Amino acid sequence: MTTTKARSLGRLPKNTHARERLREAQVAEATALTKVCAAEATLSQATDVQRHAERELAAAQAALIDVSGLQRAATLLNTTPTALRRGLQNMSEPDAKVAEP
Repeated sequence: MTTTKARSLGRLPKNTHARERLREAQVAEATALTKVCAAEATLSQATDVQRHAERELAAAQAALIDVSGLQRAATLLNTTPTALRRGLQNMSEPDAKVAEP
């Protein structure tokens, strides 16, 4: 069996220093992977929070429109009636997605 084949089968190097470097690399890799998984979980949670906040914003804007009318609500929110209506329509779609940065 060649040295390359032996290594590909998961055998440890014979040199003590090489084995230690391999262990250190494996620990570093596991640590980095753990951080990636934690960051993905944090991002997922933040996305859920953002979606919830966007639904609350849309509900509050709709309530303002009910009370003040579209034109007045747009003026109070410093936007145009078209933009306000479009934002509410986008959030009312069943599969509304979070806006990408």
